[in-house]
Amino acid sequence: MQVISPPRVFVSYSWDSEEHKRWVLGLAKRLTHNGVNARLDQWHILPGQSLTQFMETEVQACEFVLIVCTREYARKALARAGGVGYEQQIITGNIVAGKPREQFIPIVRDGEFAPGPECSIPGPFMGIYAIDMREGVDADTSAETLLRAVFREPALRPPAMGPRPTFLSPPEDSSLEEDHEEVRLAVQDIDGWHLNSGVASHHRWPETFEIPDEKERRGLVEGDVVKLQFEIQLTYGDGARETLGERMWVIVRERSGPYYIGELNSAPASSIEQKHLRTGDRVVFLPEHVIQIYSRGGEEVHVEPTP
Repeated sequence: MQVISPPRVFVSYSWDSEEHKRWVLGLAKRLTHNGVNARLDQWHILPGQSLTQFMETEVQACEFVLIVCTREYARKALARAGGVGYEQQIITGNIVAGKPREQFIPIVRDGEFAPGPECSIPGPFMGIYAIDMREGVDADTSAETLLRAVFREPALRPPAMGPRPTFLSPPEDSSLEEDHEEVRLAVQDIDGWHLNSGVASHHRWPETFEIPDEKERRGLVEGDVVKLQFEIQLTYGDGARETLGERMWVIVRERSGPYYIGELNSAPASSIEQKHLRTGDRVVFLPEHVIQIYSRGGEEVHVEPTP
């Protein structure tokens, strides 16, 4: 059975007051009760022993150095005053010598995080993730954050890496210079016919003119058969003109952007009077033009082409 040694941490702090020393002692006790080998001068230094030697040994030997930051600690660190100043020299030397910076964990006890006269974080540790243990902060949450850092047990872990997405490549023959067929709706003055909007007709006569719902009209697929409203222009020998309205079936063949492209599957009643539209002709339409959708599971609608 593998024996895992408890993590060893050195607690660096300044003797600001007796109250502050008691708070640091309480923190060390809490760490010890949770399986951490906390190294503290109040426990491990006896009268006559060297404080500086203890600092040097523990900074090098410990897996983590907990820096209890207060305004007084930051002042002494900057001035290299007292034991704090000496510890800062040791810590900076270890960082320069290659000790990972993440092994130094700032704990903010009072003051501010941001640079300024109230800042309690020494310069070498600005920008490092510091744990907030000031008055008013949830002590249990902060303690758990510290313990997770010491035991290297993050609260959140990234999910399992998924597969690389598949990206569609453009066709090999596509280019800016390539000519693409324009898709448009038929207009009366060019094509001799056009389509009426089924949605507009429904809005005019909502009680009597029913159409499929929008989801059905937008979900057509190849092979569906739909009914559309045509208006076809008739021109007589004497030059007189007339517009004839017809409702006819169209088979959906493909889709191009918002447009459906279909094939006329009805014989226009005006086939003798006009040559604009014949069975089998290409019909471009939009979902708003659909007034009826033939059941895909029903009888096939088929009209023989007009000779």
